Amino acid sequence: MKKVYLVQASAVYGESVKSAYLPYAAGCLAAYAFADEAIRREYELGRFIFTREDIDTAVASLEDPYFVGFSSYVWNMEYNRRFAKKLKEVYPDAIVAFGGHSVRPDGSDLDTIPEADIIMHGEGEEVFRSLLLAFASGGDLSEVNNISYRKNGVTVTTEYRVPPTIENYPSPYLEGYFDDIVKNSGITPSMIWETNRGCPNRCAFCDWGALKSRIRMFPDSRIRAEIDWMVKNRIEFVYCADANFGLFPRDEEITDMIIESNKKYGYPQVFKTNYTKNKDDVVFDISTKLMRSRIGKSPTLSFQSLSPEVLENIGRSNMELEHFKNLMTRYNEAGTHVYSELILGLPGETYDSFADGICTLLDCNQHTAIGIYPCELLPNSLLGSKEYRERFDIRTVKTSFTQFHTKVDKKDVPEHSNVVISTSAMGIEGWKRSCIFAVFIQALHNLAMTRAVAIYLRKEKNVSYRDFYESLIDRCREQGENSVCGEAYRRIAELVDGVIAGKNSFSCVYGEEEKLTWAFDEFLFIFLMKHADAFYRELKDFVGRFGTDPDILGDLLLYQKEVMKRPGKNELSLTLSYDLYNYYKRIYTDRYAPPEKKTNRLYAVDRAAPSWDEWARICVWYGRRDDAQLFTGMNNTVEQTFTENGK
Repeated sequence: MKKVYLVQASAVYGESVKSAYLPYAAGCLAAYAFADEAIRREYELGRFIFTREDIDTAVASLEDPYFVGFSSYVWNMEYNRRFAKKLKEVYPDAIVAFGGHSVRPDGSDLDTIPEADIIMHGEGEEVFRSLLLAFASGGDLSEVNNISYRKNGVTVTTEYRVPPTIENYPSPYLEGYFDDIVKNSGITPSMIWETNRGCPNRCAFCDWGALKSRIRMFPDSRIRAEIDWMVKNRIEFVYCADANFGLFPRDEEITDMIIESNKKYGYPQVFKTNYTKNKDDVVFDISTKLMRSRIGKSPTLSFQSLSPEVLENIGRSNMELEHFKNLMTRYNEAGTHVYSELILGLPGETYDSFADGICTLLDCNQHTAIGIYPCELLPNSLLGSKEYRERFDIRTVKTSFTQFHTKVDKKDVPEHSNVVISTSAMGIEGWKRSCIFAVFIQALHNLAMTRAVAIYLRKEKNVSYRDFYESLIDRCREQGENSVCGEAYRRIAELVDGVIAGKNSFSCVYGEEEKLTWAFDEFLFIFLMKHADAFYRELKDFVGRFGTDPDILGDLLLYQKEVMKRPGKNELSLTLSYDLYNYYKRIYTDRYAPPEKKTNRLYAVDRAAPSWDEWARICVWYGRRDDAQLFTGMNNTVEQTFTENGK
């Protein structure tokens, strides 16, 4: 029997509690191929390599491999290259195939990955099965679609075809391909799940729609059985990889099944997905159901950019801003936090359009979660093509890639990203300024350290969000190292300069006992919260510049500081002269009225994190999109008589 191995190496998240995704892509290939009796007669499937194991140890564990396939994306491409090189040194006759989103469509990876014998393009099930059958029968590789290979030293790329259906693809979960991992790996498994496959959109920055496949559905019976599998195997976290969940009527039924499963059996505990862009009512119903059941993650209302020029360049259209604002009001009234995405470095974007775009979202009441990502050139995207790069004078830097919230292993193979840092519309200095602005907005406003102050100044003093945060950033830059704000700016500026120079990734390490990687904005937030007393003293001097009435300034800054959770702080008890709680509540639901001068008391209790590491895990990693860093659900009593314990 010829031994076949599949490698889909993913990061292990956390340190004290370790979790990792099951190798779904590799499992799909194995389940489809080994459903064929001819393949079962000829081949034996070895274990999956699904985490970033020590390569020498992993290669030594293989038993005379005949065929080794590598699923490749930005988070494991370099690991796969190194693994393949070591594999060929030990087993020079082993057939090595690379597939996944990070392989190029023209087969040029055969020039840059000499250890690869075959490049598999597009979806892998049909290709993998056909390859194994061809090798078993001695057939001609030219008859296998969607591959590149060498023939007499020349690269040959065969015809590309998209599979017409996926209904006959067996589930790797239901076929038992991951049973051993779940039972014996010692890692808490997370699950990637598809109910359908394909995307109708063709965004220039994305390599999803580039597969040119129509949306195809997995059978209802498979969906129901896989939900039962989640329960049986106690899968805590499920990431539904559908590109447009909510597009089809049955998605609401699937949502109800997930919720009912959690209600009855406790699993899955978290369900995350990508929502469709054009069915607002359906997405609202699905996402609010999931959030109220405490298993959903924030629904996404994405823009990527608010510049009309940029949107034309990338082939994308956005919803009208007034409609977005109405949606934000609707979600806020329902108590559901919404996540919006922007991309830094898209062609046509300037610093002004980028900063204005962020602040426009704030003006639309998107205060909680704006995810801002660097534009990365993906090999299979339109933006990654030579013609597109030349058209917009796109310049990139090869910077290290690190998954957030993972433990850094200096012995591990470093990964890389190809990140846009300059275009014809935005030079490097504009990109740096934009990046720093984005980091401060996310850390201070979205994570709420200055959100209450900024909103008050916007509503009562007509200070734009851009003016407020640009002034605050300038103030931080001007401060010396003895200032908390000055030190914070210096650290972030050094990290951003490190990206531009290709010296570091978009993450840095923080932790007292459990040292994990954090995004720049998360690190800035954690740093400032550890020095919160000094930060808010410095903020008071800054806010005083805007002519705020001293009568309310004290209340405003006290409220802003005390609503933030900290380690060991499980209770908020605050007496104010102005009713700020209801003031902000009205603003979030688009019912603005000035703050009322009424003696009132805020009271809230929550479980206190015992350490900074636990606080960072709960409030920043797990709950940042849900305002977990704030005391919420407060009891607000106006002009009342208290009992002795204040309740």
